[in-house]
Amino acid sequence: MAASLHTVSISASAASALLRLGVQTIDMAGAQVALVTKQTSTSGELQLSGQILVVDANASGGGSSAQDLLLPPEADSKGLFLIISNNGGENVVIKEDGDSVTVITNLSTGEHVLLWCDGSATTTFDASAGHVGWSGVLLKHLID
Repeated sequence: MAASLHTVSISASAASALLRLGVQTIDMAGAQVALVTKQTSTSGELQLSGQILVVDANASGGGSSAQDLLLPPEADSKGLFLIISNNGGENVVIKEDGDSVTVITNLSTGEHVLLWCDGSATTTFDASAGHVGWSGVLLKHLID
């Protein structure tokens, strides 16, 4: 029996829909912001609505020049990845949720980071740096 060959066609619109990620702009207004995945948020929290985050610490809104961006809790973030871009004129300090001490990375203006979470609140990436379930790669701005 001869093998048959099947051709599968994927329309351009179907393919592009698979590659699109949500983009969310975050004006930190000079204050710490805690990212959350839950349906409700309280003061100082912001619900995630995209995987690409364009962030501005916006010191003109008050506070100091650098602001803390707290990642969502690991238990709620298994398999989640985020691309965060610092689009403002101040540093954005990305920290573990609920922990004002554990710094994941410090983003200068024009820098980007790709982050992903394994869902664990235990050290998985770099024990010496105190990293928890979030891992990442810092990307420098190379395109003008």
